[in-house]
Order: sequence, then C-alpha cells, then structure tokens
Amino acid sequence: MEGHDDHYGLPEAATAPSPLRQPTRSLLAPLGAALVAAIVGGVLWGLIVKLSEYEIGIVAWAIGFLAGTAVVFASGGAKGQRLQVIAIVAALVGILVGKYLSFAFALQEEAESLGASIGLASGEMRTLFRENLDQVFGLFDLLWVAFAVYTAWKIPRLEEPVEPTAAPPAP
Repeated sequence: MEGHDDHYGLPEAATAPSPLRQPTRSLLAPLGAALVAAIVGGVLWGLIVKLSEYEIGIVAWAIGFLAGTAVVFASGGAKGQRLQVIAIVAALVGILVGKYLSFAFALQEEAESLGASIGLASGEMRTLFRENLDQVFGLFDLLWVAFAVYTAWKIPRLEEPVEPTAAPPAP
C-alpha cells in the first residue's frame, strides 16, 4: 500500500497527503447508507423471527454483507480502512437491532399471554434486554456476528495491487 492513496484509508505517516492539495471526501453518504442498510436488515431479521418463531443466524451474516456493500456503493466504489470501520460498526448496529426486536417481540408475546403489556421501545423493554444479554447472545450467535464483521470488513477492503512476476528465462 506504499505510496497508494485510497482517499478513505488512514493516511500513512510518511506519505500523508496534504489536505490543501487533496481534499478528503465526505464519509456521510457511506455512513448513512451503511446504517440504513444495516438497520433495515435488523428490522427484517426481527420480523422474520417474529413470523417464523425461529432465529435464522445467517441473516446476521447478511447484515454484514449489506453494510459492506452499502458503504462501497455510497462511496462510488471507493475502499479503505475508514470505510471498513463504518461497515463493521453499521453491521454491529444492525445485528443489535435485529436481536433487540427478536427479544422484544418474543417478550411481548409472552407478556400478552399473561395479560400484561410491554411497549416495544419502552424503558422497561430496554432494561430487560440489557439485563438478559447473556441469554440474547449465545455462543452460536457470536459465530454469526464474527462472519458478519468479517464480511463487512472484507467488502470495502482495499486490495493490494498484485505485481506481475517475470517469466523464468527460457533454457
């Protein structure tokens, strides 16, 4: 990556471009796109769990894919470390939204069967979610989160240029 400027990557100490000669691009569009994609993915995951009464872990992985793809799309195809960070954070936010909604929908259904009511975004629901994180996120969930984080990191990753190798001399 020596001498290569990806406009979004973290600048290298020796070759940092001058902000006066090369203005940086705004990260707002990639940030917004990644958050929207991941949150929509999280909401859809919560609804899938509510309707099917089964948590499909691969959807978490898909949220990582959505976040990474949205970052690259919104940046006009750019890649780099800053975009990777945005994609990872957005993917984690989307997964958290999905897990929260899955928990909240299940708890609401249970409460209704007992004649009680808990609001979807109520303080009580948020407190119950925080207090039960160890039950919400199991070891298998962490595997899907790892896949999502890896995918969100990989898609906007700046690929190292492959240098052609010289053909061996003819005998």
